[in-house]
Amino acid sequence: MLADNGQQVDYIETQVAFEEYCRSWLASPVIALDTEFVRTNTFYPKLGLLQIADENQCYLIDPLKITNWDCFVAVLLNPVREIVLHSGGEDLITLLMVLGQLPETFFDTQIASAYAGLGFSKSYQALVQEITGRNLPKDQTRSDWLKRPLSESQLKYAADDVCYLLPIFRELNARLGERNYIGFLKEDAKAQVENTKLCEQSKYWELAYTGVSNSWRLNNRALACLQRLCAWRERQARKKDLPRSWIAKDSDLLVIAQLVREQRNLNMRELHGCAVSESALVRKNGEEIIRLVNSPPDFSLINRSLLTLPLSASLRAMIKGFRETVQRHAKQMDIAPELLARKKQIVAVAQEMERGSNLIWPPELRGWRGDRLAIDFLEVASNFDSKGFIGDGNEPLRTKF
Repeated sequence: MLADNGQQVDYIETQVAFEEYCRSWLASPVIALDTEFVRTNTFYPKLGLLQIADENQCYLIDPLKITNWDCFVAVLLNPVREIVLHSGGEDLITLLMVLGQLPETFFDTQIASAYAGLGFSKSYQALVQEITGRNLPKDQTRSDWLKRPLSESQLKYAADDVCYLLPIFRELNARLGERNYIGFLKEDAKAQVENTKLCEQSKYWELAYTGVSNSWRLNNRALACLQRLCAWRERQARKKDLPRSWIAKDSDLLVIAQLVREQRNLNMRELHGCAVSESALVRKNGEEIIRLVNSPPDFSLINRSLLTLPLSASLRAMIKGFRETVQRHAKQMDIAPELLARKKQIVAVAQEMERGSNLIWPPELRGWRGDRLAIDFLEVASNFDSKGFIGDGNEPLRTKF
């Protein structure tokens, strides 16, 4: 079988052949990588096919036949080898689950295309069309990649999904080199790798409550309860390998937390009488929920500054000023504004400014982004205090990273 670009496609389904190819990839300065997985009823993606492309051909590896991944881990961890992905977020999660390891960095063609001025969040098919002129089908996007045998159309689709990544990489790498943006891309990739690892650390699960809408309305006792329930859900979703919403919906946990606003214990009758009484959550986990809810609250685990509050008029005005600043800088750089700073990140900066006089960057804006935006953000923020302006005019605003 040939891929759309004319490369030979090899299907690998034995450990011996896989290790032989890994030795050849160890000598390759760059390889492209893609994954096909299923994640319809599980928390973690289930790898159904691993696709590799080098300068010579494409390779489709059946992960259900591979018993030892050590040789491929060596390929990924070699720091002198470039790993090329497109929109690599899900691929990183899948690789971490299968291999337990991730490359230190990688070249993401979707992010690179944004730095090249080709648009934000561009699909692989659109990028192939833009750079090579080829029109690839999307007919197997929702295919069952765990079913065997895989059809010829599935294998052709999988090969086409990786075969153009190296030509695209060469083109985008040259464009970013001309713009001096390669360092920015590498910084973003390293941050994405670290964030993928962080999401599987228990300390990250302890912050899950901050993403629940209207959690700011709870008093401290109820918020501490919500924090404990959300952390429990994170552990259960991973332990049972089920989607979070299958364990408990945000709205269910919020209703339960609201029952403990006062300093008293909750009983099963009250739990069954709440708005989630028909939910499988209570039927399956009622006793565990009672134990969690009635445990002494640990207020050290909650931080109200991390909650999403309603935006005041003055805060909305500050956010507007920040967004205009971002748009101006993005235009100067010839990149999409979302690549420089997204709305959620801008709101987080403004909320920190409303709480005090320091400019505190969220992790996504640290590095070159914060360096570029700091002076203009401070100028915008200096015009606002509690009545629409921040600061007393006597103490200069500062940047904190």
